[in-house]
Order: sequence, then structure tokens, then C-alpha cells
Amino acid sequence: MVKLKKGWEVRILFILALGLAGTLASGSLIVGFIGLGIGIVAAVLERMIVKVSADKLVYITAGSTVGLIVGILLILILKIGIHDDTWKSSWSDLLVLIPVAFAYVFGVVAVNKGRKLELISIEDETGPQWNMPVLVDLSAAVDGRVADLSLAGLLPGPFSIPLSVKQNIDEMQKGRNIVKRGRARRATETIQRLEEAVGKSGGLVEFRDFGEGEREKHRILTWLRKEKICLLTGDADMADTAEREGIRVIRLSDVGPASREVVLPGDSFIIRIQKKGRTSSQGVGFLSDGTMVVVDEAGDSMGKEIQATAHTTFRAKGGTMVFGKITAEGNGDNAQE
Repeated sequence: MVKLKKGWEVRILFILALGLAGTLASGSLIVGFIGLGIGIVAAVLERMIVKVSADKLVYITAGSTVGLIVGILLILILKIGIHDDTWKSSWSDLLVLIPVAFAYVFGVVAVNKGRKLELISIEDETGPQWNMPVLVDLSAAVDGRVADLSLAGLLPGPFSIPLSVKQNIDEMQKGRNIVKRGRARRATETIQRLEEAVGKSGGLVEFRDFGEGEREKHRILTWLRKEKICLLTGDADMADTAEREGIRVIRLSDVGPASREVVLPGDSFIIRIQKKGRTSSQGVGFLSDGTMVVVDEAGDSMGKEIQATAHTTFRAKGGTMVFGKITAEGNGDNAQE
């Protein structure tokens, strides 16, 4: 059974409706097929346009309108200035192309220059929203936490993804390696969730072509530095290189420790002692998020759950270590060996 992506049911009904309307209106199957073609073109254009940001659409529309006006004025000037009726009749049809060319030129210039000059300000009805442009590489897409951060409102986007990432995902999906296929499936789900998350906040997920091979990494770093865009990656080598070039980097290895629950001195908790500490009197256990806890006088409670109270917390780059003491021993009959 073929599973359609969200939204395509309506598009298919729209395409079929145009084909049926063309057939019934003219009584000809040829016109019906023309209606189907027009519906398909309209659906493709809708998919392409909906991915374009609102400000870019405004700049394109404004620039193209100005270009059309300038082109029409130029045609009028040419027709007024030329008195040869033979030349007018032979070249007048080609003059129509001038407004089209000017509309294209002015539209491209408006997008490239207008956004940098902030000539048009677009505010959402919900009020001004902050954004943080981020480039997501393959390691971040496979990891998946970027979608969680975006859904939580911590990374609003817009997000850029190298086109090579999509190509690598497609290659892994077609391969026979089960592990790689699983990673490709997770990366695909991450991108879909990311598109859903930024769509709700008016953001954007776009694929950018940086080429292939050894030059791709250089082009990515050059673009990040030039556009002042943050890099989100789990690749330590890539992160180190980007930081040396002055590029802002979010390391996925730092995201986990930063989001762990904080244990403060005086907090009580129940923990299972799993091994001895540096001294025989100390017991070591772990909280649900992996935080290591060293409990004084708990060396004899191996395999038992005890209640402890934190008296010192030590934060390091690798995470947080908690030191505590026993406040009340857990019921030994309930402890699992």
C-alpha cells in the first residue's frame, strides 16, 4: 500500500477535479488531460512556493513589479522614438520580452540586496520573533536532537542542510547495511520533524548545494563564516575546524549535559549503589540521566537502594558529579540484588 505524504490527498483531488471539469466543459478527453496537466503544474508550483520564506516572496513580488513597470516604460519610449512603421511591425512582438527580462533581473536583485538592506520589514501577527540561522550536518541529522530542540523553542531556525546530506541519506537507504539504513531512516524522520517544527513558527528548512568532494567542507566553512551562521554538529573534527575559523558551533556532545536535571546541595533522592568508590566506605550510583553520585558510608550497601542527600555538586566539562550522604537506608527486603 502506497502511503501519501500529508497534504497530497487534497492536491490529487484538485488535479482530478480540473481534469473532470475540462472533460465535462468541452466534451473532449484531450481537454481533460490538459486540465490534469495544469493541475499537476499548479501542485508542483505550490510545493515550491510554500517553501520560500515570506520575506523572500515579498522581495520577489516587489522587484518583479518594478521590473515590469520599467520594461513597459522602455517599450513605450522605443515605440515613440522610432518612426519607421516597417521596423515597428517586425520587432514589436519581441519588445514584449523586455518587461519579462526586467522583471527577472529586478526580482533577483531585490532578493539579494533588499534583505541585507532591510528595506521591507515583515512582522508576524504574534509579534516579533527571534531567529538563529543554523547549518545541520549529517551527524546532527542522524542524532535527531536538533528536532527536539526546535520543538522546544530553543532553536527556531531557519535551518540549512547541505544537499550532500540528502544524497548520503538516499544512498544509505538503498544499501544493504541494516545499521546504515536505520541511521538513514532516523535522519529522514529528523528532517521531517524539523520541517514540522519550524513550519509552526514560520521558519524554514532549505537544502543548499555546496558541491561534492574535498571542496565541500571548505565551501561550507566559508559560507558559515561569511553569513555568520551557526554550525550544529556531532563531528568533533568539523567542530574544531569551525571554531578555529571563528565560526559559532553547537556541539551535540554538550547538549546532553546542559539539559540534565540539576541536583543541588540539600536535595534528597533514592539511588541504587552499584559499586564502591575510591575508598571502601564510599558507594557509587547513577541517577536516571547518568549523573554519577558518590555516597559516603555506603560501601556496604552494594546492590541496595538507599535514600541520600546531596551535600556537594561538582560541575565539569564531561558532566556533573554529586557527593552525598545517607539519610535513611532503603528497605533491604525490597532491594534487588
